[in-house]
Amino acid sequence: MGFNKLYGATVTILAFILMIRKGVKYSTIDVLLVFALGVYLYNLGWDIILNQRTLERKGFVHDFFVNPYFNIVAFIYVIDNYKIPDTLIQQVRVILIGVVAVACGVSVIQLIDDPFFLTPSEVVEYTRMMGALTNSFEIRRVSIFGYLDNLQETISFLPIVAIVTAHAIKRKKYYLLLLVMFAFIVPFGNNYRYAQLAYFVALLPLIEITKSKVKSILIISGGVVLVGVLFVGGLYLSDFDLEAYIRERVLSDSASTRLLAIEIFNKFFYRNPWFGSGVHLTDEVIAAIAGRSSQIHVGYLAHLFSYGIVGSIIAFSFWLMIARRFYRTAVRTHFWGSLAGILIYLWANVTQVYYEIFCYGLMMAFLFDRYYYNKWINENNKQVKEDNLQITE
Repeated sequence: MGFNKLYGATVTILAFILMIRKGVKYSTIDVLLVFALGVYLYNLGWDIILNQRTLERKGFVHDFFVNPYFNIVAFIYVIDNYKIPDTLIQQVRVILIGVVAVACGVSVIQLIDDPFFLTPSEVVEYTRMMGALTNSFEIRRVSIFGYLDNLQETISFLPIVAIVTAHAIKRKKYYLLLLVMFAFIVPFGNNYRYAQLAYFVALLPLIEITKSKVKSILIISGGVVLVGVLFVGGLYLSDFDLEAYIRERVLSDSASTRLLAIEIFNKFFYRNPWFGSGVHLTDEVIAAIAGRSSQIHVGYLAHLFSYGIVGSIIAFSFWLMIARRFYRTAVRTHFWGSLAGILIYLWANVTQVYYEIFCYGLMMAFLFDRYYYNKWINENNKQVKEDNLQITE
């Protein structure tokens, strides 16, 4: 079934156990959870109408437990109603630092020795099919994420980098910033330009490195320039053909696939503008693309085509409400890692198509956001009680 489905089923069961224990009356039901449920029901509605996906193959009960759109509903409920212990956060921090370190190490091996080290055979076959087996500038080096999917290097890895960065700043463990800087090697090796840009979004927590935001921005800018100089210098020393990389990858004409996405969107969206087609690609769209791309390569346009204005309002509102929650926590607690995580997700859908929030990088963003928010609430309640006690005395 894969890790995500097993984990999703476990979270769903835990959510029901927790709800039975607490009762609906005493549960925290945030409006965010309501919108998450709306996204699930909308997708389920299309699955029922079209009799597609897991629902067709294995039935409603199985789909209920492994559907990622419901799994995130269950996860949000658990996060909002479970007292997150300090020991869990301490252990997870260590694990996430380890994930970043191992991912960087594997990417180095894939860059200098074997581009398919620790890569599943099906990923290698897909690379061969796409004709990128011998082009080092087109190969998607998947680091340790090949057993999930290629986009997890952005959607999960970079939010984890953001959390590690926020942890380093908040706990004043500045030595971890060396690991954070080295983490650029993972999206660089992957050859996705949007992921390389998203790496800099993961550095957002550095704005807390000093009390002055202006000084923080100057330090970040200087650090980025320094890392860039060192990185380019290292590439030259390793005989890497940087000029060829810039010419064949950075300046390659893949922007045409995004222009094609706009063209296809304008041609087919208005046939079903309100509720969409229910699928990502129809036979007509595949024929119109004519092999020039694999899909409508802009996530927001693809979502509007698939789920229409109604479905997109629900989904986009859900995503923006996550960003709003994480922003409010960041302002109150000075922990910006979670906000950077969801911003990376929102940026990714400018050029890619990925709608599932239920992936482990974003789940870690939810976990840390709720932990620091609860901590802030407890500290403020404690301060209010102390102030009331002094007034009474």
